[in-house]
Amino acid sequence: MKKFYPTYLYIKTHNITGLKYFGKTTNDPYKYYGSGKHWISHLKKHGYNISTEVIGFFENIKECQHVAETFSIEHDITGSKEWANMIVENGLDGGDTGRTYYAPHTVESRKKMSETMKGSVPWNKGTTGLTPGNILPKSEKTKQKIREANLGKKQSPDTIEKRRLKLIGHEVTASTRKKISDGHKGKTLSEETKQKLRDRVVSVETKQKIREARSRQIFTDETKEKLSGFVVVVDKHGKCVKITKDEYYSQHNDGDDRHYVFHNSNEGKRRKQVKCCSCVQ
Repeated sequence: MKKFYPTYLYIKTHNITGLKYFGKTTNDPYKYYGSGKHWISHLKKHGYNISTEVIGFFENIKECQHVAETFSIEHDITGSKEWANMIVENGLDGGDTGRTYYAPHTVESRKKMSETMKGSVPWNKGTTGLTPGNILPKSEKTKQKIREANLGKKQSPDTIEKRRLKLIGHEVTASTRKKISDGHKGKTLSEETKQKLRDRVVSVETKQKIREARSRQIFTDETKEKLSGFVVVVDKHGKCVKITKDEYYSQHNDGDDRHYVFHNSNEGKRRKQVKCCSCVQ
């Protein structure tokens, strides 16, 4: 049996003809427009004006199979004219597309397909993130269904470990960093969120993981240039700021009486703690 991946069960409904299709996918169910020989033929004939309803998101193979088969039998998806399904959906196999040979295309076949498509304009030219049947933005009702389907779902330890291993040594480009930075510009945290951040307790294990992650962090030359010559300090009001090294070392006072102290020094931690306590009061 093939390896099981987290799976969505969905219902596709053709908005013009009313024909339905029950299926599964491991990708975004709102971007994937279904399979099945009869369903695909119906879309080609009547267009891709379809809507999507997510039945559920499953990380357990037995649960997924049980829900899929129960739904198929209860709604008689292979016998009712209301449905385009040709076989019972079990949540594991794909739809019946009529193909029996799935070997990779030969160089000659790919060349023929390329010649055939030359001069044709892609249906999604000038758009981003769209697939047939999903040209319109998701409605609030659809978004709510996605939230409810994923509520309480947690990724398996295997998935988390795979992502961790994949990101080790990964270097984020300057353009990506700029996009992330631009996306956060102008955004402010609510007072409730700020308070939650102040109250959170970081375990020793989590701190160790952060240290290990930072030890593998790779900075671009541009980032290194921006960071050079600056230090992170805490002023007398408990506020963390970044100033130049020249400004820090030009202070006339000594010890804890200085206006600025290193943010990770004992005095710096004390000042930050005093500020947090005053905010709570």
